[in-house]
Parts: sequence; C-alpha cells; structure tokens
Amino acid sequence: MTALTRVADAAAEPSALLVAFASMDGDMVDQHFGSAQAFYLYAVDADSAELIAAQRFAQEKMDGNEDKLKPKLAWLVGADVVYCASIGGSASRQLLALGVNPVKVSGGPDVDELIAALQAQLNGTPEFWLANILKSKRMDTSASRFAAMDEEGWDG
Repeated sequence: MTALTRVADAAAEPSALLVAFASMDGDMVDQHFGSAQAFYLYAVDADSAELIAAQRFAQEKMDGNEDKLKPKLAWLVGADVVYCASIGGSASRQLLALGVNPVKVSGGPDVDELIAALQAQLNGTPEFWLANILKSKRMDTSASRFAAMDEEGWDG
C-alpha cells in the first residue's frame, strides 16, 4: 500500500473503479464524511479488488465547518465513488463537482460486502449511477488514447 497525495496519483488499471470507504479501521463503513478520520481506497473491477491506499485525517467535530472538508476533498480527487455512513448536502455537491459519486450507507456495512455488491453489478447490469461512472471512464480512456495517438504523430 502506498502513501498518496491524492487518489488521482494511484497506480491502477484505467478500467478499475477507484472506491474510497470512510472507515475507522477499514473493515466497515462507519464514518460521517465530514468527520471521517480515515478513508481506505480500493481498485475494484469485475473480478478483483485491491486495497491500494489509506489516508488518515485529524479528528473533527460535526459542527458544519466547511474548512475541514478541504483536505478530504483534495485527497479524493480522482476517486470514482466514496462510501460513507452519512454526508451533508454541501459535501455531496462538492464531491459531485470533482467527479466523485458519494454513496450513503447505513448500518455499518462491511467493506467486503459493498465491494462484492459492486462487483455483482459490474458482472451484471449496473445501477444508473454506476453505469454513468463506467460510461465516463470509457470516454476518458478513449479520449486519452486519441490524445496519445496525436502526440505520436498519427495521421488519419
């Protein structure tokens, strides 16, 4: 597992989903986004999931202070999805603006169970929100492929 300045620096397959979980110990999603003390980042595809990074943050109060979101938002740049036990409207909007899809889950589900549910969707018919992420990732990949071809001097 590597230390990352931000999720976008993660070395993962372009087709893999970069999924963060707000968790105290990495086993279950048990943290409110704004006061989360840690995020665990996995590269997830239809057949595998690998823990690739974890990031700890200072303990914060749930007081509505938006400044405490900045380090979390900065670290999550490049993630596709973030699971948390609770999240406010402002944090949700800021994540969506960064291209990160927040997913609120209750009851402290196990990270392994959430990954298995994601993989089931990847192997079947994904829900609308996940289908949009996958479509966006495919467009990003083909756009970068064409940019690379242009840099190599390809002529059409």
